[in-house]
Amino acid sequence: MSGYKNFAVVGAGNTGSFIIHQLLEHKSAGTINNVVVLTRQESKATIEGDAKVIPVDYSNKQSVKGALAGVDVVICTIASAALGAQAGIAQAAKEAGVKLFVPSEFGGITAGATDGVFGQKASVHDQLKALSLPYALFYTGIYSDFIWIPLLNLDIASGKVSVGGDGNTPIPFTSRTDIARYVCYVLTHLPADQLENRAFKLFGDIKSFNEVFKAYEAKSGKKVEVTYIPISELDARIAANPEDLVSYLHKIWATTDPIRGVDNHLYPDWNPSRVI
Repeated sequence: MSGYKNFAVVGAGNTGSFIIHQLLEHKSAGTINNVVVLTRQESKATIEGDAKVIPVDYSNKQSVKGALAGVDVVICTIASAALGAQAGIAQAAKEAGVKLFVPSEFGGITAGATDGVFGQKASVHDQLKALSLPYALFYTGIYSDFIWIPLLNLDIASGKVSVGGDGNTPIPFTSRTDIARYVCYVLTHLPADQLENRAFKLFGDIKSFNEVFKAYEAKSGKKVEVTYIPISELDARIAANPEDLVSYLHKIWATTDPIRGVDNHLYPDWNPSRVI
């Protein structure tokens, strides 16, 4: 067991809500003692269960530091648009005596990245090392229970989607429920020295977009019309608008390196769901 008993989750939205739910189950079982949830002061998020919700001003280090008093582990789940706040949160966590910091990864492998959202995330790794604040990174691949939306041009139910490249690159997928189960299990069951300064790769399934579309057609009986966007076109869009997150993500997904060294075995009873 890690010995960590007091957890704080930064953010209660798209990712954080799932992790909070799992932590509260661990609290009910007696595995951990306290769950604190940090939210923006203007947030209207509601938490069901025995968690202490503390609205904070992320731009005010003392506000964040005070909320983290007595916390062993911070799990940061802030969205891409708010990643700039993570450096201040990490500094406050260090000063508050936090023992382990989990930055907002929960996606593709960011180590070594220098630009875009992945570059922002990777820069936090260097900051945590400079602070001598132990950290754990969780690389999960794409959220299999969320990605199929119009915003990402992947509304598969509509019968029309678009992807970068040729659609044949193997991509890791994991549902948010399975991510939360794995993260909370590992953080409470592995010894602390097996958590610190380590990256965990947890993937529920690995398939190319073309394989997913083919499986969906077979399962639903509906045809999926796929538009393939050349990498050069994605590059041009990103150059014209560096804030074009959709094109950036599709390029990342189309150029993902082969997956090696998966850590699913660390949670023997995990049994994650498949993408389809």
